[in-house]
Amino acid sequence: MSGGYRAVSGLAVLHPYFAAGWPPALRLQADAGTAALMTRLDLRLRGDARRFVIMADGTGLDGLWRLRDEWPAQGLSFAAHSPDPLWAYYTDVRRLAGTGTLRLAFALADAAHDSQAAWLAAAPVNHVVTLPVRKTIWKYVMVGEWGADLGVADVDGAVTFNAPESEQLPDGTMVTVIRSAVPLALAERPRQRFVLQRGTAGDMRVLVPRLPLASPAALRREMVGGLLCDVSEIFVNR
Repeated sequence: MSGGYRAVSGLAVLHPYFAAGWPPALRLQADAGTAALMTRLDLRLRGDARRFVIMADGTGLDGLWRLRDEWPAQGLSFAAHSPDPLWAYYTDVRRLAGTGTLRLAFALADAAHDSQAAWLAAAPVNHVVTLPVRKTIWKYVMVGEWGADLGVADVDGAVTFNAPESEQLPDGTMVTVIRSAVPLALAERPRQRFVLQRGTAGDMRVLVPRLPLASPAALRREMVGGLLCDVSEIFVNR
């Protein structure tokens, strides 16, 4: 076979939280067995979350094919890590592996091939993994004198909010809180536009034309409707 390296497997990692669609800081670390096998077979990992690839030495493809019985049935295994301290806030880690560690597998072959030529013709095997984004109840905390008949509305009409409630902060301050009716996905650049308004139908006044939106750092857990839920607190002061 010719020299140089060629891709034999590829994997793209998508994350709905990011505006770009993929997690830019994601790093992969080969499991011990995978690392040993890659060293022996002269395989290399390249790329980033847009497309990680496993590269094989073009001069060693014949030998790699002869050792196909040693290729892991579940693929080459890597643990994925992010240096972002908020990773576990905007990623729904509960939906990942039971250990809490995200593992990604690179298949060296999509299916059994009768010949090396057929294998190379199908390479690289490309897969896409979409990571789960965390969804939270968005809770607006209105601090100060806002008056009665408050409400939060979605300009696009896609999201609804529950009626306002009174709540006491740990320091004793009484506030008005308004929660989204359903959990909403966290996003690096949220596209919603929510307004704070006061009044009743036919006599509605907009108090805040563009409310701040949820950020991962404001995550907390609290009881909502008798259930323990992820909640994003958003303070609005007056």
